[in-house]
Amino acid sequence: MPSWKVVSGVTAVMFLGAVTLVGVGYAFTPIPDEPQDGVTDQGSAILYQDGKTPIVRLGATRESVPLSKVPKHVQQAVLAAEDRNFYNEQGVSPKGLARAVFKTAIGGDTQGGSTITQQLARNYYKGLSQDRTMSRKFKEIFISLKLGRKLQHEKILEMYLNTVYFGRQANGIQAASRAYFRQDVSKLNVAQGALLAAMIQQPTYFKTRGNDDANKALRFRWNYVLDGLVEMGQLSQSARQSQQFPKTTYKWSDAKETSQTGFIREQVMDELRQIKGLPPDIENGGLRVTTSLDPKWMKYAKDAMAESGVSRWPKNISGGLIAVDPKDGEIKAFYGGNPERSQVDTVFTPGAQVGSSFKPYVLATALKKGESIKSTIMGRSPQCFDGEGNNMPIGSNCYKVNNDEGDPPMGVINLVTATEKSVNTAYVKLGLKLGLHDVVETATELGIPKKTLAKHENQGGLSLGIANIPAVYQASGYAAFANGGRPVTPHLVTKVEVKADDGKMRKIALPWDEKKEPVLTKDQAAQATLAMKSVVRSGTGTKARLSDGRDVAGKTGTTERNAAAWFVGYVPQLSTAVTMYNQKGSRPISGIPGFQGNSIYGGTIPAQIWKSFMEKVIAGENMQPEPFDTPTYSDTAPKAWDTPPPTPTPSPSDTPSCEPNVPGSPPAPGAEPCPSGTPAPSPSVPSAPPSPGGGEPCDQWGMPMGCNPDVPPSSPPPSWWCLRHPENAQCQDPNQQRSSQPRSQRS
Repeated sequence: MPSWKVVSGVTAVMFLGAVTLVGVGYAFTPIPDEPQDGVTDQGSAILYQDGKTPIVRLGATRESVPLSKVPKHVQQAVLAAEDRNFYNEQGVSPKGLARAVFKTAIGGDTQGGSTITQQLARNYYKGLSQDRTMSRKFKEIFISLKLGRKLQHEKILEMYLNTVYFGRQANGIQAASRAYFRQDVSKLNVAQGALLAAMIQQPTYFKTRGNDDANKALRFRWNYVLDGLVEMGQLSQSARQSQQFPKTTYKWSDAKETSQTGFIREQVMDELRQIKGLPPDIENGGLRVTTSLDPKWMKYAKDAMAESGVSRWPKNISGGLIAVDPKDGEIKAFYGGNPERSQVDTVFTPGAQVGSSFKPYVLATALKKGESIKSTIMGRSPQCFDGEGNNMPIGSNCYKVNNDEGDPPMGVINLVTATEKSVNTAYVKLGLKLGLHDVVETATELGIPKKTLAKHENQGGLSLGIANIPAVYQASGYAAFANGGRPVTPHLVTKVEVKADDGKMRKIALPWDEKKEPVLTKDQAAQATLAMKSVVRSGTGTKARLSDGRDVAGKTGTTERNAAAWFVGYVPQLSTAVTMYNQKGSRPISGIPGFQGNSIYGGTIPAQIWKSFMEKVIAGENMQPEPFDTPTYSDTAPKAWDTPPPTPTPSPSDTPSCEPNVPGSPPAPGAEPCPSGTPAPSPSVPSAPPSPGGGEPCDQWGMPMGCNPDVPPSSPPPSWWCLRHPENAQCQDPNQQRSSQPRSQRS
């Protein structure tokens, strides 16, 4: 027998054996039921308020999409690049299978083209390594054959498009579309789809830019894909000739990062951990997380801080701003500091004691107990108290409290004046009388974290703001005053969607969506607002007055040694907290351009930043003025913790029996005119020009209910009044003496 016949016979026997082996192997090779680790991971997206614009993307750079969302020309481009006969085969190319069997028979290598189904089997399922061994190759073929019979072609192509790697850390066609073109896959044109299809062959080598070998190789592959589309009848020759190599972005992500992106990410992750029903791996759970943030509002906050010269502050001085919607607690905007200076934000993390900006919670406790803002208390300085707020002799074993240096002398005042002037002695006494435990309870009910207050519950300084409270809770705490007494939970996350088993996005319930019960009645909240309106109108926070004249309520705060300064204020639609502090503990804020010594108070830079931000919001969002509720005093009654001395009643001898001579005024009916030269009696209240808005003038020490601070109490006005109204024409006299700066401009 000729030798060639012997060889041919042996080969035939070997081929027959190989076929038998393939048949047995096919029968005993199951389809794996588990994907490889990480292959189905989908990154989560954190979005702006519009639910579309990404702030940051988390986890794996993959976002699975249904095949219906991938344009037909993109699908066909991938087939033109990787498997032009895809829809005419059952998982494995017949020629490829025959070639593999033949190479098995003759002991050849296992290299060769793979179908899309084979690539999916190799890259998706557990149990298939990347080794180039015959056993691994046949296992891949067997699984691919079974997949081709079990799954529809459309399902295989969908799984493949969501799995294959495109370079730039992009797994899947959607991530690739964002990575190279910053757009959704549904918007890819023919040239862009062909480029992504071309990238599959050598994703770590090809370059989309430049003119080096890697870019030339990609262009060659791109043309190959377009020619394939023509060959497959998916693209006309004229359309083929019009295609131009597309431009790509420099960076993979479609999320435009800002200086605040890292702070947003951390806060969102903290909030997501509080939500039930989410995947254990939040970052790779394919979540769509919508926030309450608007990039315009974020710019308002950044610009307001920039106008304060924050970039020129010493590195140890931090500042921040955060705004909360009073109706639902949504955080509308914030500035958490410069991450290049500190990775710790200034608004979500405790940074400094809050100073006198804590006093409204003491006031709320009094209101909650049924005491109105007309209640009276001693404001004298210094005072010394025992643990229950009883006055003790100075020097005894008691808690001594002073008002700020430069304060005018105080007598018995009401709670409006105590708030307007930020009177330390009055508020410490009030807190002790009410019970510090009850003050903590009220503040906690209004949303201040209990852990920030617990250690100060037995310290008289609690009422003066010795607690270190994050600015976000100050903004949300004051939001309850703005909305009529109902606490809110501050939050960034407004909607969370997770993909269900049917592929549709399912909305998850959020814990802060449920409204809380009011802590204060509407009237009590209105009284607190009236007291805080006086702070801005004529007290320590006049620099926060808005240019359009709308009502503003708020409170300043300055800590001991001027180490921290705050302004927290609100209009009915928005509550905003501004903080500024020295990172080095109790050292004063210093080194700020334009300010000498320890001259930074809550009523200076923080109030100015607050005003700047609010006016940007008002102008940019066309926020119309809304009135605050007017107190009716129906839920409270005045309490006299201290009473003023009685006003002396004039004796009959002090009362003239005649009508004094007042030029231009006729004597009263039935009254005899006084002899010439008889002086008119001094009026009990200084005369003042009438106010267009009505109301009597306010005095320096106490504010009667409903007085008008814009009416001078005398003519010419006293120096303390001119310090608050320098624009008044009567205050322009250069010869008029001015007293030293009152405390109302400082704390």
